[in-house]
Amino acid sequence: MVKGIQITQSANPNLVNSIWLIDDASEQARCLAAASQYEADQVVALAELGEYESRELNVQAPPVREGGQHLNVNVLKRETLEKVMQARERIEAGEASNDDYNVLSENAQLTIRVSGYAVRFNSLTLEQQKDVITRTFTQSL
Repeated sequence: MVKGIQITQSANPNLVNSIWLIDDASEQARCLAAASQYEADQVVALAELGEYESRELNVQAPPVREGGQHLNVNVLKRETLEKVMQARERIEAGEASNDDYNVLSENAQLTIRVSGYAVRFNSLTLEQQKDVITRTFTQSL
């Protein structure tokens, strides 16, 4: 079982007031906070702490860290982006219908990646929108 402690007295002044997770089963101590000599998350043999006095703390063990990746994939048709762009062109030209406003409203949250950044397609200028469509969709590979 792992328990949390704060060292209150020690022959090593760097340990005084430091906070540790103690695992008696594996005879290891994980540093949570120390003034010096020890780094946060550093694991040492319990014997390395030497003789000390401590008080128990109600500390939750840090969660297990697992590696992982985040992948955000948007699958679009070229026609979808073109439809949004054309609706916006008509709105800016003063020739819009209710359908054009509906198209922009329905795609208000449409997010694309541009140079590593996520951006709403509607927030781009018309020139930038055309550039995205040209660069994103190709006739063949």
